[in-house]
Amino acid sequence: MDRQTALLVLQLPEAPAPEEIHDAFEEHVFGLRDFLFRQTVIPQVFRAKVDRLLTASEVGETLGVELPCLDKSLPDMDPLEGPADRVVRTHQENVGRLRTAMAATLDPTCLTRLGECLVRMQHQYLNWMAAWSADRPLEGVTTRPMRDEWDAHTLAATLEAERMGKPIAPETAARLEEELLRIRTLDAAAVTA
Repeated sequence: MDRQTALLVLQLPEAPAPEEIHDAFEEHVFGLRDFLFRQTVIPQVFRAKVDRLLTASEVGETLGVELPCLDKSLPDMDPLEGPADRVVRTHQENVGRLRTAMAATLDPTCLTRLGECLVRMQHQYLNWMAAWSADRPLEGVTTRPMRDEWDAHTLAATLEAERMGKPIAPETAARLEEELLRIRTLDAAAVTA
């Protein structure tokens, strides 16, 4: 990447001061990290943000700007195993560990690795949940936007109640079906993408 392209990515004029370059670079990377940190993990969307982090790494190298990476290692992830409610909880804990690691850095190379791991982990989770729920009929279930993820705590509690044979309110049962359809749809999209 040449200097002119790097400045264009940061939306800077032709001859910015070093402080302007550093501030614009930090703001650019912060915006990408903030998205990964706060948004529902939709693999295709996150893949695009991770690609933008790769570009940000090139921008930093071209312009000679570095941002701190406190810990270059990936956090340990627990395997997705056991009943569905435990898998949901484990996945949520894994996502939390990755996002905590993201909060400790603004280095785009470190964030790229963490983002890659988050995308891979989400693919595994979606695949596990889609396979687990494959024999549940979901015809006629209301579709939800992909970003409208059900709270993991509530999803896990509902799945646990269902597994234990406890009664589930009709609106909760309907929301569970909507979430399972959302998960299956995301998983199917991930396979073809």
